[in-house]
Amino acid sequence: MGSSLIETVVDEIVKTKDEKGNTLQKVNMNRIKLSEIHEQPWFPKTLRDGLTDELQCVFKFGKVYEPIVPRLAKAIQAAGARGVVDLCSGAGGPWTWLRRSLAQQMNSEQIEICLTDKFPNIAAFEREKEVSGGAITYCRDSVDASKIPPSLDGFRVLFTSFHHFSPDEAAAILQDAVDNRRGIAVFEAARRSPLTILLTSIVFFGGFLVVPLIRPFRASLLFWTYLIPVVPFVLWLDGVISCLRSYPPAELAELVSRVKPQDYVWDIGEVRGLLTPVTYMLGYPAPSPK
Repeated sequence: MGSSLIETVVDEIVKTKDEKGNTLQKVNMNRIKLSEIHEQPWFPKTLRDGLTDELQCVFKFGKVYEPIVPRLAKAIQAAGARGVVDLCSGAGGPWTWLRRSLAQQMNSEQIEICLTDKFPNIAAFEREKEVSGGAITYCRDSVDASKIPPSLDGFRVLFTSFHHFSPDEAAAILQDAVDNRRGIAVFEAARRSPLTILLTSIVFFGGFLVVPLIRPFRASLLFWTYLIPVVPFVLWLDGVISCLRSYPPAELAELVSRVKPQDYVWDIGEVRGLLTPVTYMLGYPAPSPK
C-alpha cells in the first residue's frame, strides 16, 4: 500500500470532525488485547534480556529495516534533529548497522543515537556503546515512551514496539512528541496477515542459530535456548501475538487524527522488505510558511 493512498486516508479522517474538533468517524481497530509474555512483571529479567538479544540478532542478519533508511533520513533532516532517541530499545534495536546506513544517507560522518527502554538491558546497551565507539549512548533509567524526559532531546524512533501500546497509549506517545515539537517515527515488521504470522517461525528457528553470536556470553542463555527452549518458544509466541496486536496503516492514520494541533507532516504506509513489508509512520513539525 503506497503512501499516497495513506495520505488520503489521513486527510479524510482529519476532515471528519465537528466544529469543536471532535472526530466524528473512526476506523475500527480489530487488534487483539492480549499481552506478550515478556511484558509480564513476573517474567524473569534474565529471560527477557535473552529474548531481546536473540530478537535483535535475527533482525540484524535479516536486515528487516533496511528499506526504511531513506524515509527516516529525510524525516530527521526535515525535523532539524541532531540525534535520535530510540524508545523501547530492547537489546539495542537495529542501530549496530542502521546508524552507518543512516549517516551515509544523510551525508554525515556520524549520527548520535540514545537507547532507552522501560526495562533497560544495560549489558546490551553498554555493548552497543562500545562497538559504536561512543556514537551510541543510553539512558540507565526506566523511560516511559509517552513521557520522555526533557533531557532526552532528539528525533524519537520506535522499532518493533508500537504494537505493545493500546490505542490510547499510542496516541499519548504521538501527542507527547507533538507537544514537545519532536519528530517521531514508528516502524513495525509485525503485520496482521497470515504470511507474516507464518514467517514468525523463522524467528523461532533463528533464535537457536544466533545464540553463539551473542555477546557477552551467558551460560544461562544456552540453557534456556538449547536444553529447555523457553526463550525461542516465547520469542515465537510473542511474535504471533505482536502480529495480532499490530496497527495497519489505516489505524495509524486514525491515531494521528487524535493528535492536536494538526500542524505536523505525516507519512504513513508500507514499504516492501526482504521477508515482509514494513509498516511505517513518520511525523515532524510542518515547515513555517515563508
